[in-house]
Amino acid sequence: MNYFKQNKISTWIIIILLATNVSTIATILINKNLNKQASQNSVEIVVPDNGLGRFFRDELGLTRDQHQQFRSLRIDYHINARKIAVQLKAERSEMLNELSAENSDTNNLHQIAAEIGELHRELKHLTFEYYLDLKEICTENQREKLFSIFNSMQNSEWELKFRRDSSDVRVPGYRRFKNQ
Repeated sequence: MNYFKQNKISTWIIIILLATNVSTIATILINKNLNKQASQNSVEIVVPDNGLGRFFRDELGLTRDQHQQFRSLRIDYHINARKIAVQLKAERSEMLNELSAENSDTNNLHQIAAEIGELHRELKHLTFEYYLDLKEICTENQREKLFSIFNSMQNSEWELKFRRDSSDVRVPGYRRFKNQ
C-alpha cells in the first residue's frame, strides 16, 4: 500500500513540475513574439549631425514654399536658442565661481539656480513654439513624420551630443534612434 501512496505523490509532483515548465516556456515564447512585433513596429530614424535643413526637407517632402518657411523658422529658433545657451553658460560659470569661493554665498547660489531654471524654461518654451510653428506649415502626413523625428531626438544621445557640441565644430556623422 505504501508503494501506491508514494507513486501517487510522485505522479502529482511530476504533473505540477510539468505544468510549471509548460507555463514558463509559454511565457518565454509569448514575450519573444511580443518583442519581435515591437521591434518590427519601431522605425529607425537616422538623423545627421549637420545638414538638418536638408534632412527635414527630404524626410518630410517639403515643397519649396514650405522649405523657405521652415528655414526661416529654424534660423530664428537657432538665433534665440543660441542666446539662451550663452546665458546658461554664463550662469553656470558664475555658479562654479561662487562654489569655488572660500565663503560661498548660498543666497547667491539659490538666485543663480533660479536664473538657470528660468533660462531652461525659456528654452523649452522656445522649443515647443518652434515645433508648433513647424507643425503649422506641414500637411497631416508631414506632421506625423515630424512628430516621429522630434520624438526620436528628444532626450536622446543625439540631443545630448548636440548640446555638448553646440559651441564646437561638430564632426560629421549620424545618430540612429528607434522610435517606438
